[in-house]
Amino acid sequence: MRFLRFGRFSRDRRGMAAVEFALIAPTLIVLVMGVMELAFRFRAKEEATRYVHEISDLLSREMSLTTQELKDLYTAAPCMMKPLDTATRVDLDISSVGYGAAPTLTPRVYWRRVAGSNVDFTVSDLAGMGSATETVIRVGVRYRYTSPISSLFGGPSLSLVQEAITRPRQIRIIPVDTHTDENGVIQTFTANSGTPPCST
Repeated sequence: MRFLRFGRFSRDRRGMAAVEFALIAPTLIVLVMGVMELAFRFRAKEEATRYVHEISDLLSREMSLTTQELKDLYTAAPCMMKPLDTATRVDLDISSVGYGAAPTLTPRVYWRRVAGSNVDFTVSDLAGMGSATETVIRVGVRYRYTSPISSLFGGPSLSLVQEAITRPRQIRIIPVDTHTDENGVIQTFTANSGTPPCST
């Protein structure tokens, strides 16, 4: 009698799907969360890359610049990097790098404007990108990305640093606040007060 009961129990397939799901579900959940994490990080890097190149392209078209115009571009970060949360998470570092006399053409920072923290770079890395009496505009962006998934488990923020270098299109040396050369002195600025138009 006991053997018959065991035989019936061994042939009973009810609940089999639930057991299989319980075994497979953790792996599937981890896999889906991993794919989502990669997608979110890729999107954040893509938006930071787009932002730095848009800023660089806009600056290279100008005949002259003011710190107020740079503030406007920095204030526009939430609009230009939608749908990312950029409040207090974006650093913008803009420099004009010029070149000395031939044949060395040694690069040197003429002026530099920073919003947030410095996005440092090695000036010598820009050697060979310009001729004497010319400059290039270097734009560095740092975005501090916090993942909605990894932050659930106490994961750290990720600093995404992007850089773009362009040559001015209309003039060899773009002045800022009427100065073409400030000997590389770093001047800081902040975003305009108020809410960006795109967030209303």
